[in-house]
Amino acid sequence: MEFQQSEQNTQAISVSFWGQSSQELFAPNGRSVQDAVCIGYCGNAEDCLPVTYTFGGAPGALGMGCAVSEALADALFGSSNVVGQTVTLQQQRYTITGVFSAQEKVFLYPSQQNLTCAELRGVATDTPKADAEQWALAAGLGKPQCIVYGPQRAWVAKSLCWIPALLVAAAVLAKLIYRSFAWPLLLRNVMWFAMGLSFALLLPYVLGMLPGWLIPARWSDFSFWTNLADQIRESQQAWQVSVHYWRDITRF
Repeated sequence: MEFQQSEQNTQAISVSFWGQSSQELFAPNGRSVQDAVCIGYCGNAEDCLPVTYTFGGAPGALGMGCAVSEALADALFGSSNVVGQTVTLQQQRYTITGVFSAQEKVFLYPSQQNLTCAELRGVATDTPKADAEQWALAAGLGKPQCIVYGPQRAWVAKSLCWIPALLVAAAVLAKLIYRSFAWPLLLRNVMWFAMGLSFALLLPYVLGMLPGWLIPARWSDFSFWTNLADQIRESQQAWQVSVHYWRDITRF
C-alpha cells in the first residue's frame, strides 16, 4: 500500500483512502468515454484529489456525488457547466457536484473498492515519515510500501531555485570584503561589524524557514548528517518505486 501525506498540520491525524483505475463511463445522452482515469475515494475528496474547481465543488464523503474534469465533461456532454448531470459507472449512477480544471478525462467518485493509497492529514511537518509509520502501525496496517511526502520535495525544489541569487550575493559579498582591505581601518571594522551583526540577526529567521527534519537537535552531532543523507536517498527511492498515479504527475 502506498501512503501519501498532505501538507496540513493539525492536532490529530485523519486519513482518507483512494485508488485509481481506468474504466468506461456513460452519459444519459448516449455518449461514452473509454479508459477514463477513475479515482475512487473514501473520506475527504479534496484531500484525495486537490484540484481547482471551475464549477461547483468536491463531492461529499457520503452519497452518490461525483466530480469530473473539464475534458471529461466536454467529451460526455459537450460543455463544462454540467453540475447536476449524471454519469454512470459500472451500472451505478452518480450526480456531478463539481467540474475541475484538467486536460485529461478524470472521474472522481466515492468507492469502497481497490483503495490502495492513504492520504494523511495532520502529520507534523518536522517528522512526517515517523508520524506516518506510527499511524500505520497503530492502525494494524504494518509498514507502508512507500511514503511519498510532496511538500518535502517541493521545498527542496524551491530552495534550488534560489541558488543563482545566492551565488550572485556571495560573489558581491566576496568582492566587497576584498575591496575593504584598501579602506581605512576604522571604516573597514565598522563594515565588518555591520556584516557580522546582520548575519546574527538573519540567522534565526533563516533557521525558522528550514523544515524541522533538516535541523539537528545538536549541531555537534555529526551522525545526524549521515542519517539525513540516508533519509533523502530513501525518499528518492520511494518516488522511483512507487506507482505513478495521475494526480502525482499532474500540475494542478
